[in-house]
Amino acid sequence: MNRWPVLLLLVFSLDSYVKEEIFLSGDLASVSVPSENVNGVIIKVKNDNKKIIPIPYLYEDKNIFIEAINTNIKAKYVNYGESRITIKNESLVNLSPKDSLRVQEEAKLIETVLASSDFSIMPSFEFIRPVAGQITSRYGKQRYINGQKRSVHLALDLDGEIGDKIIAPMKGKVVLVKDLFYTGNTVILDHGGNLFSSYAHMNKAIVSEGDFIIPGSIIGYVGSTGRVTGPHLHWTVYFENIRINPEQFLNENFLESLLQ
Repeated sequence: MNRWPVLLLLVFSLDSYVKEEIFLSGDLASVSVPSENVNGVIIKVKNDNKKIIPIPYLYEDKNIFIEAINTNIKAKYVNYGESRITIKNESLVNLSPKDSLRVQEEAKLIETVLASSDFSIMPSFEFIRPVAGQITSRYGKQRYINGQKRSVHLALDLDGEIGDKIIAPMKGKVVLVKDLFYTGNTVILDHGGNLFSSYAHMNKAIVSEGDFIIPGSIIGYVGSTGRVTGPHLHWTVYFENIRINPEQFLNENFLESLLQ
């Protein structure tokens, strides 16, 4: 019996097989693009041009269309678990009309701030840890406040005591310093290329809007302002107006892994 046709078919199948890359909810990803003249942040890696793209928080697996390469990538839902907290001050949970209006106005303010990035600064995507404390609440957890289902926690909470130093984890420009209803004393840094980071619940901010910040410089101190159950840093990272998982930046050799 002649088995060659079957064997040849098997060899062809193996040679033509290409592993499909799947990206996870909340991660940064990189895709190869034909040239450096593509919108967004492009990093040159040897003879390759890598476009950095954010994967949003997902409620289910999804195909995301990448215009630069005219194709879809597969993004996978991740179950990050849930977080249940109790806040004694009920007025911080079920808002009055006045507080609801304030929250809406502050959301519009943040949206405006994130809409204009300084492209004279280029992000390295190499963050250092902003505080020494351990992670107390991870990105992506479904929140329940006083038993009520609320928005997903799209930030990283790091433990700390009131007065602990908060440092800038990457160079950037201070674009917002304000006491906000939910996040208390808050600082937002623009790292360029539509990459921003936010530092919330501060006891005190010691920077001003317009300041240019170098990595490791103190921007404020851990506090318990806004809607909180105790002192900590609420750290949010935005890329292209999408809140991504800050914890990935704390991984060793993150950038090298991203660009593979």
